[in-house]
Amino acid sequence: MKCNTLSVLLAAVCGLLSFLDASAAGFEVEDSVLVIPAGTATIRDHAFEGRDDFHSVRFVAPVALKSIGDYAFLGCSNLRQIDLPGGVSKLGQGCFRECESLVSVSLSQGISVIPRYCFAWCGKLKKVRLARQPADIMAHAFAYCFELEAFDFGTRLSHIGSNAFSFCTSLAQVSLPSSIKELESYAFSECVSLTSATLPANSNLLGELIFSGCRNLKTITILSPVPPKFDCNSTLFEDNEAAMYEQCCLKVAPGCRERYLTAPGWSLFKKINAGR
Repeated sequence: MKCNTLSVLLAAVCGLLSFLDASAAGFEVEDSVLVIPAGTATIRDHAFEGRDDFHSVRFVAPVALKSIGDYAFLGCSNLRQIDLPGGVSKLGQGCFRECESLVSVSLSQGISVIPRYCFAWCGKLKKVRLARQPADIMAHAFAYCFELEAFDFGTRLSHIGSNAFSFCTSLAQVSLPSSIKELESYAFSECVSLTSATLPANSNLLGELIFSGCRNLKTITILSPVPPKFDCNSTLFEDNEAAMYEQCCLKVAPGCRERYLTAPGWSLFKKINAGR
């Protein structure tokens, strides 16, 4: 009986090891470049997690890659650049999280959703090139990207998740498109270099404390004729950031000033100006 049990356990362990091996099987590193073989359709979850032996990735033609699994490149500390081929349509959660040397990213035409924690803690990330404008940026997608100075939000983005750009400490300006339907809590919190932000006309419900910790914010332009409501009766800033309502000027659409002067959350601003 013991022998049978031991055999089963050994078979299970061998099976697990085979699965783990298969996640990176056939992938080689040549001169610090990870080579993805022709015909590879999927990079599995955790496939290269923690690797430090490559700084870029090359996809061999014919390229068949469609998806990258959860945490596939998590903590690849020397990865500096990634240019995804056009056929990739799905990125897994946290797939490039904690790639501390990553500087440049090019996302393919098929990607419409940037998932949770996708590039979180990529502290050196400066450039994100988008072949297609995303519709959805999920929670913490770019959190702690300290060197990200600018981001093109495009014209079709509908949702920005909570903390999506938190601690992007080099981000200087934010101008959100009219397509935005949902802006979740703390979306731009602790963006200490942020000086101006524009919120679109259809911002009818905003998350909590969107600009908490943005201590250098000077101007917020809100295009909505009706003052948006805040989730959980919140505000834009923390309770201990009352000085921000004196420092920051709120610019509203012509003829809308009186509405904002009496609206919950918005009436806290000492400077509310109407006009274009």
